[in-house]
Amino acid sequence: MAVLAAACSNAGSGSSSPTSTASNGPATTFAGTDFTKDVPVNAPGVSSTEIHVGSITSKTNPLGGDNALLNDGIKAYFDVVNSKGGVWGRKLKLTSERDDQTGNNLTETEAMLSLDHVYSVFEAVELFTGAKKLAAAGIPTFGWNANPEWAGPKNFFPNVRPICFSTNCSSVGRALPWIVKQVGAHKVALVGYSVPQSADSVTSSAAEITKFSSEIGARVVYKDTSLQFGQTDFSAQVAQMKAKGVDFLATGLDFNGDYAIAKEMDRQGILNKVTFFHPNLYNADFVKKNAKLFEGGIVLVGILAAEHKPAPPALQEYLDYASTHGLKITEMTEQGWVAARQFVDALKAAGPNFTWANLINTWNQQKWYTNGGLVPPIDWTQDHNDPSVGVANASPFECQNFVRIHNGAFVGIYDDGGAKPWLCFNGKKPDEWETPVNVSFDSKPFNLTVAPSG
Repeated sequence: MAVLAAACSNAGSGSSSPTSTASNGPATTFAGTDFTKDVPVNAPGVSSTEIHVGSITSKTNPLGGDNALLNDGIKAYFDVVNSKGGVWGRKLKLTSERDDQTGNNLTETEAMLSLDHVYSVFEAVELFTGAKKLAAAGIPTFGWNANPEWAGPKNFFPNVRPICFSTNCSSVGRALPWIVKQVGAHKVALVGYSVPQSADSVTSSAAEITKFSSEIGARVVYKDTSLQFGQTDFSAQVAQMKAKGVDFLATGLDFNGDYAIAKEMDRQGILNKVTFFHPNLYNADFVKKNAKLFEGGIVLVGILAAEHKPAPPALQEYLDYASTHGLKITEMTEQGWVAARQFVDALKAAGPNFTWANLINTWNQQKWYTNGGLVPPIDWTQDHNDPSVGVANASPFECQNFVRIHNGAFVGIYDDGGAKPWLCFNGKKPDEWETPVNVSFDSKPFNLTVAPSG
């Protein structure tokens, strides 16, 4: 939902959205249940026995992120599908895995399009500079949404609908002030890097706190968007927070930045007095290693966290596979699993003649896609639009899910005991204070009704 730290690395990528050259003509969704029919298909990467896809990840990145684990998740889900015979008489293969080393996304994109002959592309990158090339090529593109370039092209199908990267709207929305109220905090601090995406995210989050200050009994007392990437000395910032009596902190940093701040807060004696909200810390190994510093922190998770119990069937399938095949359970393998799952669902919907145009046009008729409850509903008839333009482009489902850090592990919270893990506001009324509702998206389509607070 709010990949603030990943977003911060997109400085300079531009906010304009490329447009796809893919056909937007009529399409009919395949209505059958037999996906074994094998007919000749005129599409790159497709043979009579296999469908080849490629990935571009920032395996090498200064954030220390595990982006390349997206590939493990993709291959894991493909393994499940292939064990059941594949799709349209063909096995799915991830045959090209490119590392853009953070700064070479455009170069790697051009190489993949010209050399690798793949049917589809999957992305988990810090700088999505090759987006315009993919859009212009019309190639079906799936992956981890942490970049503003995912908005616009009709051939782009990220795991979650386009995110707001602007001061016009908050990617966290009303969940942030709502959590501030739940923990009983009154003095909020927000800090971020000086690059536009991080600074804008912090600014929009501060605006949300200010907008609902009277309802939550809290206000922003400290905000700093001048931090530099790689900064390790936060003594001045923490000293200011201490002096102002801050009891709630939200950041727009990567997890190393959150670690450095937590360490300094501990040194200055305020760590146990502040609720730390992390938008980018769903990394079990890192949290376990630094359990003391992160104890009690609240973590926003972009897709359904594995810790919510009972798990819906789609999540349980991922967990079961991980348990039996040694797949690491972490955000990026789940992101890969989710991306591959959407790709397979779109492939099935396109029918046995799954040309690029057929898949793209068919999937763009999809009005309710939750990936088995793993993500909030996506309506691809309208959700390619940039939400920062205005409320007309907002989803009616303003939903997030959260975990708390306890004893070096994650525990599901705000999830109605686990059965309804998504905390949702009415996204079409962003300026109204509401009591959110808990829902599960492992169900048929429904309208979201949010009761106003009393």
